[in-house]
Amino acid sequence: MSIKSCYLCRKYLLRKMENEKLPIGMVVVGMLKSIFRVVENRAFEQTGIKLTIAQYALLHTISQEHEEVILKDVAEKMGKDKSAIVRMVDQLEKKELLRRVVDQNDRRKNLLFVTKKGERYIADFTAIDLKLNQELEAGLNEADLQAFYRTVAHFKLKAEQLV
Repeated sequence: MSIKSCYLCRKYLLRKMENEKLPIGMVVVGMLKSIFRVVENRAFEQTGIKLTIAQYALLHTISQEHEEVILKDVAEKMGKDKSAIVRMVDQLEKKELLRRVVDQNDRRKNLLFVTKKGERYIADFTAIDLKLNQELEAGLNEADLQAFYRTVAHFKLKAEQLV
């Protein structure tokens, strides 16, 4: 596709969004779905492991913790119910990306650990995501990017104030 036709596609999409006065949430969700689809597909092509963005987010969240990771705490941190986290942990365990160990001091607690395979997946995913960001930013200048980040920050702050 030529640069000119990409420009025309962008103009058409922008005009369509403006004319239809789509709700901001709908526009953002549509954008995220498109981006997530690309990154999920690229990660699968490169690693052979099929994960959703939510599963990756859980794996990444656990990898960032420096203390013992307890299932209940991860659920709270991610704003999800415990049963949803348990299902994701089960799937990540089957793929050997995560390991669950019963706490010796409290048998009701499950400690979560990212495996070496999980660490490699996170590294691959991060590289794929960075490359995708570069591709998405292509054609935008610094002022465009700053306007985008200011706009996103504005919507995020407003939404948080409304909660």
